[in-house]
Amino acid sequence: MIRHVAVFKFKPEFTAEQRQEWIEIIKDLPNHIPQIRMMSIGEDTLHGPNSHELAIVADFDSLEDLHVYSTHPAHQKVLDISGPVKASLATVDFEL
Repeated sequence: MIRHVAVFKFKPEFTAEQRQEWIEIIKDLPNHIPQIRMMSIGEDTLHGPNSHELAIVADFDSLEDLHVYSTHPAHQKVLDISGPVKASLATVDFEL
């Protein structure tokens, strides 16, 4: 099993309303990409000096399934929205 973790910081112009619409698109991804075994998304609650604003965690059976997710048109829509407004993105993919 592969766990994919992505953490984001956003530019100020990404409004709360736009962010909520984007989050809803992400929450719908498992309905379009059956390779996603589990997905969760959450906004930071501590707002510490090293905190990112939002995290996505998704589990896949294999690296191949992660690749399907990464290249899927439904995921591309997520990237098209977040790309211009992300200030920082860090990802980690590891075996469970």
